[in-house]
Amino acid sequence: MSQMTQEELMQRSKEIVDFLSEKNEEAKTAGIDQHGHFYTSVAFTLGSLIGFDFKPEGYGPMIATMIESLTDGLQAGVQGKGVNGTFIKIVRD
Repeated sequence: MSQMTQEELMQRSKEIVDFLSEKNEEAKTAGIDQHGHFYTSVAFTLGSLIGFDFKPEGYGPMIATMIESLTDGLQAGVQGKGVNGTFIKIVRD
């Protein structure tokens, strides 16, 4: 499999972010229950993909990567809103 260029990676990431952002806005408009359902559905889908796509020895590393990315995204989001605070990651060697 060939490696994606940075430009290709950014474009694919943008497509995913744009799609999820649109669905998030729809869910917010529909109400708090629908908004919560949107987030749990996205999390369930990502977890399912890991379960189907990886061999068992890959579950842990991919889950760790997802948690790190989730934490980084939360940090970026709260900073973007001007909220003071830092998420602390606990890492085991």
